[in-house]
Amino acid sequence: MMRRMWASVLTLAVIGLPALPGSPAAAAPAAENVVEDVWVETPLDSDGDGVRDRVHLNITRPAGARVGSIVFPTPYAGSGPDVPYPSVDVDRLPQETKTAVGARSARLADAALSAQRRQQGAWKHYAERGYAMIAMDSLGTNLSTGCPDTGGNDETAAMRAVVDWLDGKGRAFDTAGKTVAASWSVRRVAMYGVSYNGTLPIMAAITGRSALKTIIPISAVTSWYDYYRANGLVVAPGGWQGEDLDVMAKYILTRANPEVCASAMDELTRIQDRVTGDYSRVWAERDYTARAGNIRASVFVSQGLRDWNVKTQQGIQFWQALGRAGVDRKLWLYEGGHGSPSSQEFNDAVDRWIDHYIYGADNGIDREAPVTLEDGDGNVIERTTSWPVPGSRKTVVPLATGPARTDTFTDNGRTRTAEELIAGDPADRLVYRLPVLTRDVRLSGTPYVKLKVSVDNRTAANLTALLVDFGPGGAEPVVVTRGWTDPQNRVSRSWSQPVAPGKAYGIRWNMQPQEHVFRAGHQIGVAVISTDYDYTLRPLPGTRLSVDPTASSIELPLVR
Repeated sequence: MMRRMWASVLTLAVIGLPALPGSPAAAAPAAENVVEDVWVETPLDSDGDGVRDRVHLNITRPAGARVGSIVFPTPYAGSGPDVPYPSVDVDRLPQETKTAVGARSARLADAALSAQRRQQGAWKHYAERGYAMIAMDSLGTNLSTGCPDTGGNDETAAMRAVVDWLDGKGRAFDTAGKTVAASWSVRRVAMYGVSYNGTLPIMAAITGRSALKTIIPISAVTSWYDYYRANGLVVAPGGWQGEDLDVMAKYILTRANPEVCASAMDELTRIQDRVTGDYSRVWAERDYTARAGNIRASVFVSQGLRDWNVKTQQGIQFWQALGRAGVDRKLWLYEGGHGSPSSQEFNDAVDRWIDHYIYGADNGIDREAPVTLEDGDGNVIERTTSWPVPGSRKTVVPLATGPARTDTFTDNGRTRTAEELIAGDPADRLVYRLPVLTRDVRLSGTPYVKLKVSVDNRTAANLTALLVDFGPGGAEPVVVTRGWTDPQNRVSRSWSQPVAPGKAYGIRWNMQPQEHVFRAGHQIGVAVISTDYDYTLRPLPGTRLSVDPTASSIELPLVR
């Protein structure tokens, strides 16, 4: 679940910097800051109380100056409750039985404190640089009204309402209920955040031309379908088995009188479809990558290469869509999990990026290489013009050669992780190894797997492929990346078709994008399993699958 990292929404260093050209920083020392609470009116009445929803802003700005704004939106300023989780342990997959899974109660992680309360240093840092710092409670959370819809149109409209108020449009009210205008705003806005906090700026950006001039989404969701589904299969974010649109919305529903949103929460449960896993208009509404062409703000994307919560596909597919749309963009990939880069160079780059797009500072950020790679120790190791890196080419390798054959295994992933299956009984998985490498080989991009596969005794099955690095001398195998698919969605993620038991189908699907170097003396391997304990629904063992490896292959983006 994304909220484990919300408290690290900012990692910006507090350093003394000179005033920017055109900024009022020197004229507004931190001691003269104005701090105020404002509620911006939205065009919504999502809670059905006959009053337009309002979203809360806490603003810290230099007194007596017109300044640009940096908005840090969050759904996590309130304390999240316990929420019922659906069980992922099922007798059979729901797309086979067409029955919903049961429910259990589970305590979620403690709510992260909001950015402004955890990062007072960053507040001071940017206020001294001549910015208004704005903490925003998203729709239905903390001091805002309305109902959250987990990335849907309502939250999107609320984000746009805040941008428009900073642009001199719409209405807002102070703590006394008096109408207040952002007369201090120069009508140039940046938004910044990690994960859901970084997803909300993307939602504001897809609404089109506005006062929003740049966003910095870090480990952010760019498609909620790809967060909770994969190629027709119900797939969890790493560490949060059973979570879905409704669980997330109920967790962030921390406004006063949350019971007024009961029907909205029930509607999310109804529409999310944990049975077929098909892509639908519910997910299209929450697919920001598909709407990247609407974006007029610049975008600085950051993505962790070891993030199995907001997986690497999220940042990469968005980066690529921005390029197709001609959006000013920058990409920072770091060797780490869910969170943000740790290097000072990243912090400095964010500073210069915001300065350039809000105050027009000619600091060279727009002329630097657009892609930066950072290692696990926080060191910048490569700057390049694109990702995958130049020279990456698709290499297709069959899983086996020789006459056609059938390799069979039986699903036993309900109680064993993928790593345990790889190292365990061959009857529970299939493993194919390529020849020992005579030199280092770099993977950069998105691998694909193509299998000729049958489900022998069921009409539905999980299907998981893992790319594995096998070291010499009995070293523990390393899962480099993985991908999932539903054989019922072999033609389209939007359309489920019956699976005939015992009939072989050709199915091709993606793994998560990755950067990895396979060292000389190692072997590149592909493991095929059914249930992936940490990510998929977990039916009872016994589903039998067969693969013809001579008609199956792995497509690897290798740098030559």
